[in-house]
Amino acid sequence: MQKTTTNPKEGNASCCGSAGLADITGCRMSLYPLCDNFAGIILDSVAKVDASKVWSSTDHLSTVYRGRQLHVLDCARALFVYAWKENVHMAGNFTFSRGCPKDVDADHFFAADEQPCNAAALSMGNFYAFAKISFYALNTPDYMEHIRYIVELAGKHGFKPQAAHYVTMLEGSANKLFAFFDEALNYAGQNLSHYVLEATLSVNSPSNAKKA
Repeated sequence: MQKTTTNPKEGNASCCGSAGLADITGCRMSLYPLCDNFAGIILDSVAKVDASKVWSSTDHLSTVYRGRQLHVLDCARALFVYAWKENVHMAGNFTFSRGCPKDVDADHFFAADEQPCNAAALSMGNFYAFAKISFYALNTPDYMEHIRYIVELAGKHGFKPQAAHYVTMLEGSANKLFAFFDEALNYAGQNLSHYVLEATLSVNSPSNAKKA
């Protein structure tokens, strides 16, 4: 897939870049529409997302958004929602991260206001999705307590978390899942210096016909 970069002048987004002070939230995601027109669906969704308030880049494998958490979540949700097509089986993989000591490039995006750019995507995100999540509390000896809190938080959001090997399974509307991700990251940001939330969402799977 052709490489595209939305903000080519904002520096190297590598976690191993030069040191700084910004506390940037990042998300790397990949979409997998299981249909003949998969490339068109992915690229059309990338083009629809207003990423003006985040650092962003799309390469051959994935798209990255970095900046303030609220805008990163806004863009990540929009990318997934815009790619949804009725009766098209699709999976999306998301890696949210914050606290890498040298993930500081393009920290001027923190000057962005708190108005999300992709609010219109909310009206399109009520379709049903299945998800698996894994939360990693890094650089802390009580990591299991934080993992337990995230799982319990999912229950408070109305999900019925199901334990499985290495993951927790959830299901509900896409909007509801991303609202949970947002609160989980809020908790992590307030209590941890470095963490990762991995999530995979699946929609319209032929193995389960349940819909919202």
